[in-house]
Amino acid sequence: MVLLESFIHYSLIAGLVLAVPIILALGFQVITLGTLSHQKQCRARVEEATSPDTSSHAPYYAGFFHPYPNAGGGGERVLWTMIKAIQDKYPFIVCVIYSGDSVTRETLVRNVQRKFGIQIRTESIYVVELSWRWWVDYKFPRFTLLMQSLGSAILVCQAFHRFSPDLFIDTVGFAFTYPTVALLSSKVPIVSYTHYPTISSDMQTMVSLRESGVNNDLTIARSGALTNLKSLYYSIFAKMYGFSGSFASTIMTNSSWTHAHIVDLFGKPRMTKVVYPPCDTNVLAKFPLSGRRPIIMSLAQFRPEKNHRLQVTAFAKFLNDHPEHVAPAGEKSLLTAELIKSLNFQQSEDDSVQLPNYPLLVILGGARNIEDEARAELLRQEAKTLGIDRQVHVIVNAPWSQVLDWLRLSKIGIHTMRDEHFGINIVEMMAAGQLTIAHDSAGPKLDIITPAVRCNSEGRPDMPDVKRSQAFLKAVDVTAKDTFTEVPEFPVGMLASDASEFAQMISAALNAEAPVEQAIRKAARHAATTRFSEAAFCTAFYKKFSPVVRWLDIQRLDDE
Repeated sequence: MVLLESFIHYSLIAGLVLAVPIILALGFQVITLGTLSHQKQCRARVEEATSPDTSSHAPYYAGFFHPYPNAGGGGERVLWTMIKAIQDKYPFIVCVIYSGDSVTRETLVRNVQRKFGIQIRTESIYVVELSWRWWVDYKFPRFTLLMQSLGSAILVCQAFHRFSPDLFIDTVGFAFTYPTVALLSSKVPIVSYTHYPTISSDMQTMVSLRESGVNNDLTIARSGALTNLKSLYYSIFAKMYGFSGSFASTIMTNSSWTHAHIVDLFGKPRMTKVVYPPCDTNVLAKFPLSGRRPIIMSLAQFRPEKNHRLQVTAFAKFLNDHPEHVAPAGEKSLLTAELIKSLNFQQSEDDSVQLPNYPLLVILGGARNIEDEARAELLRQEAKTLGIDRQVHVIVNAPWSQVLDWLRLSKIGIHTMRDEHFGINIVEMMAAGQLTIAHDSAGPKLDIITPAVRCNSEGRPDMPDVKRSQAFLKAVDVTAKDTFTEVPEFPVGMLASDASEFAQMISAALNAEAPVEQAIRKAARHAATTRFSEAAFCTAFYKKFSPVVRWLDIQRLDDE
């Protein structure tokens, strides 16, 4: 009898212990999702506003968590190419976009066409506006990574309150949303596409070595005690990030560098695959390889990690080392508004249009907010301070049609971000036929610019010689024009690490002999069009996404 009483006693205690988290989870679901009637109303609004093709399959509703769908960066190209791929193969899926941008569906789709040239059908698109995006926008003065990550979990609660989808797709990398989604609905599979890990071993190493940079300010780098505290904070945060990521049903990364970090953090190597981002290489590959102007073009959002300032510094060093390329003191800026609008740098019959005959640095990028606009203006001021503002031009939020013109006309492409996770803009430059210079790290180093020209022990670019270049071009000509497959390995671009090396690479690119220049251009275009095309992205994406759709079908049959 005593034994039975003890068993009942301990069973009641165990039941209470288990009941508390269950009650809390159920309460969290009710508070977040609202009533069943509320969710039915949300679903009814989406159904009324959309008309997917359900002739052969009942509809599914995919929730895309991307608070910045109207931005013009590489992440947004991935988002919209993914949506286009779903529309093409799975017309019964409605793509519900959780957006922090206050724009209508029609405006959003129109901007996608203008910025990326991607045609999206509006009948299977629905936009859920999120008013709490400030949780991930706000730059918290302390514990920024942790606070923004927790903020993303709060933001996804608002997303699910306004619409609970059949599957959840995160295309930003907010892993802290995954356990929240799992808690809200265990039946919703989580698809993750990570461009850049929120925390990485590289960031932890930078802190432990007391290096200052984007992820480690100078005050902490100078203090041993603060360095130890931040190292501990990063270690704890990495564990939390990895735990959150483990809730993903299927995981895609955009590069080998990101893949290695995500496998280490999430601990799911078999479920994690590299899916290279898509590039519009079909259009870019049609640009002529000759007739380029001496323009060094940059294409990246005006975010601090893109390190545009290094471009200005490197260009200033190049001009200082090569004064023959400095514009005459009495000559005014060439890139007038009219010339930018026309972008016709071919020989003009109009003598009033002056063509640039000296190098220009043209920095194009998207600005998400007033802070990005301010960064663009600081670049203009930096160029003025260095006395090179007549040869440096910063263009904000240029339409895609104008970006294409710059890609067609510029001789050199430049990208200076350290540890760039991938770099769609780098691939675009290569496909367009530019001599591309990028930072010798992460995605460009491991995936894109391979093999590459680097500076030798004397600090000079180790450019291929004319004989080797001619042999490469001859091998290419033997095969089918630009669709060659069996040719000698040849550099597809250049890699640099600091202002001095970037300046050296600019000089080497501008002064490359014709066969060398032509060979690098052809090798780069071939690499870009075969490895990083939209078709290659869609093929890899379908391999990861199709099992998720099959799982939903099985789950639906079980429910019936």
